[in-house]
This record gives sequence, structure tokens and C-alpha cells, in this order.
Amino acid sequence: MDTNFHPYTKRVFIAGAAVLAFVLVLLVLQRVASVLLLIFAGILLAVFLDSLTSFLQERTGLARGWCLGLVVLLLSTAFAASGWFAGPPINDQISRLIERIPSAIERIQATLAQYEWVRNLLVASSGSGQGISFSRQAMSFVAGGITNTIGALASGLVVLIIGLYAAATPSVYINGAIRLLPPTRRIRGREVVRALGKALRWWLLGRIASMAVVGALTATGLWIAGVPLAFVLGLIAALLSFVPYIGPIASVVPAALVALADSPNKVLYVLIIYWAVQLLESYLITPLIQERAVSLPPAVLISAQVIIGILAGAIGVLMATPLAVVLIVLIQMLYIADTLGDSVPTLGE
Repeated sequence: MDTNFHPYTKRVFIAGAAVLAFVLVLLVLQRVASVLLLIFAGILLAVFLDSLTSFLQERTGLARGWCLGLVVLLLSTAFAASGWFAGPPINDQISRLIERIPSAIERIQATLAQYEWVRNLLVASSGSGQGISFSRQAMSFVAGGITNTIGALASGLVVLIIGLYAAATPSVYINGAIRLLPPTRRIRGREVVRALGKALRWWLLGRIASMAVVGALTATGLWIAGVPLAFVLGLIAALLSFVPYIGPIASVVPAALVALADSPNKVLYVLIIYWAVQLLESYLITPLIQERAVSLPPAVLISAQVIIGILAGAIGVLMATPLAVVLIVLIQMLYIADTLGDSVPTLGE
């Protein structure tokens, strides 16, 4: 009996095995992606704390432990002071924002209900319900909100602990990782780790500067246009701009709802303001910042956000950009430079 396979059959088996292996890898990544990205977020926090600690250590000459403690104390004091002085106004504006959003949604529904096809759609959707009472839906919503809040707090605590320990003694973790490499590759391994830290550091600095400018410009523009809750809407715009391209689009929604609840005419002002801020951010602010900070092609960022977001959800979208920075540096150094032999400037240089 001839046990030799036809070459075409072999190729089919190899292709099928490769597809199966790829699917299995995706399933495994989907299971552990959230945990791995949580660890990566802790490393990112460690890079931020290490940057401030190293800067302070160079200027003062104090021991690293003292400098890290001073950095944590200063950051904690700044957050506490911000909460003390700006907390009540922010809480008031957030409460007013929550109160205004339902009325804006009702106004949208009333406008859409003027069209017959929308009314038919609403009737059909209400008639196909499962008979779940409003109180049960409310209880389910509250329980889900409590669960998500507890999960977010636990995740934040894990990120904080990883960041503090890694920033306190980074050499311990770096040396441990380098020892996993063959002795002949350890010098190159240290160079890669150093380049990764430098790229992430410059990316963080550029992102924080861009967030601050976007938040200030948005709040100022909304205040001049007479849109209520300008400060908290600017704060939302600044925080969401941490996620390039997707975040700025999402930040328009609460501002448009607030403007609609106050005056429908102001919705146009909101759209113009956000469009102008994004135009300035894309063509003036970001190029100026990225003369020294890390710059990534838009298609790469959006693709990374979509792919990692599918695998890990919201935290995947949040961590997609710094993870793309890491992958690009690894490709530049380990594949283009080491394997292909081409010289290429790495991100952050």
C-alpha cells in the first residue's frame, strides 16, 4: 500500500494545519488577552513612574527609592488637591450632564417619531419584547453597573501594584527577562529593552501633552459658544483623546446631547468646535509634539485598535496604541535590522 501523499494533498494538509493552529492561537489569546493587557498597562505605568523617578534622581542625586516615594507623594498630593478644589464643581457638572442626557434623548425620539417608519419600528420592537418588567431591567442594570465598577477598581489596583513594584526595582525584572535569552543574545536583548522603554516614554509624553491641549481647547471653545458643562466636556474630550481617532469621535456624543438639551442650534456649534480642535490637533499640535515624540501611521493605529479591541474589549482599544509601538520596535530591531540586515531608525530615536 502506497503511503506517500500527493504533493497537492500535502499542501492542503499543511494549509489546514496552519489555519487550525492560527484559530487555536486566536482562541487562546482571546481568553488571556485581558489579563496580558492588564499586565501591560502596569508596565506602562511603571515606564511613566520610572521616567519621573529617573528625572528626579538625576537632578537631586537621591537614592532611587526616595525619588520614587517623592514622585508618588507628589502625584498623590496633586490628585488629592485637584479632587479637593475641583471635585465639587466637577461632580455638579457631571450630575447636570446625567440629568440633561435623558431629556436630549427624549427630544431626539420626539423628532424621529414624526416619521411613520420610525413609529412602526418602535411598535414592532415593543411588541416583540419578552415581558420583562421595567423594575427587573432596572435591577439588572444596577447589578451590572456594580459588577463593572468592582471589576474596574480591582483592575486598577492590579495595574497600580504592578506599576509600583516594577518602577521600584526595574533592574530585577529586566535582568530576569534577559536571563531567559541565550548568552550570545543578551547584549542585544538589553538594547531592545532599552529601545522599548525609550519609545514608550516618548509616546506617553506626547500623548499626555496632546490630551492636555485638546482638553483645554475643547473646554474653551464650548465655553465661548455658551454650551453648558464646558469644563467636564473638555475633560471627557481630553481623556478620550488617549485613544487616537476613535476617542475623539466618541467624545462628540455627550457634548452634542448636552447642546441638544439646551438648544438645538448649539449642536452645530459643538460639531464645528470639535472638528476645529481635531483639525488643529492633527495638523498643528501633533506634528509639533511628534518632532520628538513617537509617530505612528493612522492605518496602523486603527487596525491595531480594531483587532485588539475584538480580542480584549475596551481595555484592548485603550492599550492598542502603546502595544503597536512595542510591536513596531520589535519588528524594526529583530526583523528588519537583525534578520534583513537593513538599518532603520527605531521609534523614539
